[in-house]
Amino acid sequence: MTDPLVVFSPLPPAKSGIADYMAELLPALAAARPITVVCDKLPPSPPRGDWQVVDVAGYEADPQLARCPHIYQIGNNADHVFAYRAFKQRPGILVQHDFNLHYLVEDATLAVGDGAGYRDVLYEEYGDAGAALADLRQAGLFSEAQKLALPLNTHLLRRATGLIVHNRWVYDRLPEAVRSSTIVVPHHVSPQALQYDELSQAEARASLGLPPDTFIVLSLGYITPPKQIQATLAALGLLKRQGAEFLFVVGGQRNPGFDIDAHVARHGLEQHVLITDYLDEDTFFRHIAAADCLVNLRYPSVGESSGTLTRALALGLPAIVYNFGPFAEIPNDVVIKVPLELVEPVALAAALERLMHEPALRQTLGDSARQYMRSHHSVQRSAGMYLDLVQSLSHAAA
Repeated sequence: MTDPLVVFSPLPPAKSGIADYMAELLPALAAARPITVVCDKLPPSPPRGDWQVVDVAGYEADPQLARCPHIYQIGNNADHVFAYRAFKQRPGILVQHDFNLHYLVEDATLAVGDGAGYRDVLYEEYGDAGAALADLRQAGLFSEAQKLALPLNTHLLRRATGLIVHNRWVYDRLPEAVRSSTIVVPHHVSPQALQYDELSQAEARASLGLPPDTFIVLSLGYITPPKQIQATLAALGLLKRQGAEFLFVVGGQRNPGFDIDAHVARHGLEQHVLITDYLDEDTFFRHIAAADCLVNLRYPSVGESSGTLTRALALGLPAIVYNFGPFAEIPNDVVIKVPLELVEPVALAAALERLMHEPALRQTLGDSARQYMRSHHSVQRSAGMYLDLVQSLSHAAA
């Protein structure tokens, strides 16, 4: 009998894109071999299927699991501290969803009062200079910009038996020594998205109480400055002053560290913006079906791929992205790419204006996006690539 594949990952109901990603991948992985998912804490209602879900204590109580192949889903937040610590004890295949892991390291060390652990990581990454930076931080001398400049990932990459990343942008920035055991697995299309194929825009708007005839611009996900909601608001402010009519729906949880209402007021858009707060899965997909276009910007980027964008494109929603970082890799006929604008977002405004006034363009883009995502980003293809890597590494170690 084939040994189980052990995967350390959060699962729903954790409000984590990686938790959703793993729940979507599970059925395709479990169709090929036994799977045991290790969570920090057992979810109250884990996804049901032909797999086992245990907490860390349950994993440690079963010594046979330690001898199985291991995969660790690693993201740049506190949801992955348990997987980070487990990986350091027993390295395996690392799935690196974010190139930068500084916030994760903080959560694993400084957040629990382990200043020495933080210093150890910086020393391992950057030698004496890193240790000096850690000491300065303990003394109160620190800039948030250091988190972007110091990704703190190589102490994990050097230990990994194999590596999975989601785009070439990250792959090209990896140390050359680990590339031979690295594969690029594009972010898959959520199978749940396909259940909304037959939901019309009119039906979706009616179910959400959205206006039937207004042009709706959509942004999705937790509201953070790198998602450049402020740039989208500035572009829409330009269009409003030209007489455009629209509704900007921000479908995501508010961020106490980012005053989105101040940006809305700055551009006089109080009557043109709806902030929904966190969306459950059904409401999330209904907003995609209801919208006319998605704006999915990232700057600065830490190499993340967007599950939100993948889902929207698979449902044929036209999208605008920056021609920058991983999003520049998307084919030109699948999304509209605009240059990174750090002053006035005139190109973004122009792209939005085109979509507002050219329904044929929206249809063409949507059709191309739907076809491309479903042919190149299926969950079955992702699972097959995972399992091929596990198999090849097992043969190499034999």
